[in-house]
Amino acid sequence: MTEAPRDSARPWLAVIKIAHWLDLPGRLAGQAAAWLFLPMVLIIVFDALGRKYLRKLEFVIANDWHGYLNSPVLQDAEWHLHAIIFMAALGFAYSRNVHVRLDIFRHKFTDRGRLWLELCGGFLILAPFLAILLHYGWEFFMSSWNADEGAGMSNGLDNRWAIKFFLVLGPTLLTMSTCSLLLRLVVRLLGPSAFSQATKTDHISNASFSAYE
Repeated sequence: MTEAPRDSARPWLAVIKIAHWLDLPGRLAGQAAAWLFLPMVLIIVFDALGRKYLRKLEFVIANDWHGYLNSPVLQDAEWHLHAIIFMAALGFAYSRNVHVRLDIFRHKFTDRGRLWLELCGGFLILAPFLAILLHYGWEFFMSSWNADEGAGMSNGLDNRWAIKFFLVLGPTLLTMSTCSLLLRLVVRLLGPSAFSQATKTDHISNASFSAYE
């Protein structure tokens, strides 16, 4: 009598395991990208101080160092790091529900209604959007790669294809996190109640959830 429930639960358990592995790359990328805030802030502070004050100092001008303190490379590095952090954290933000939400109607639904809303929105809105984003992101990256795009007249960072690769990586991580959450929502809504906690979807059903508490 105990074997049948175990056998019937195995497919749901397998789905949860698949969802976990799909979510892992986005989670790791988001945690790794968070460390890039430190060099980005340091570069911004150094660049701002250099352009505003340091490059006007007499010994800097005498040694012809002022060009290094107003370098397009530094300014490109700021934007590139910002783009990397943003794109690498997309999957993490969605899986942890820390992205910006315009929740006009969700609070009016029941807990289960919010789960269904997230599931339907993921399939009908987010999935098509990600397909379009990945299509054009790949084209944008390949165009830069094939042309070996450089900095041009700006004298900034070369190999622009490297930063444009994140236009592919970011949506890919977000797609994997989306698939993970959709699978967990399916288990939560259609699977055995014993797996509710394992799906880790309480942040979706809770209207007052805050990731910053």
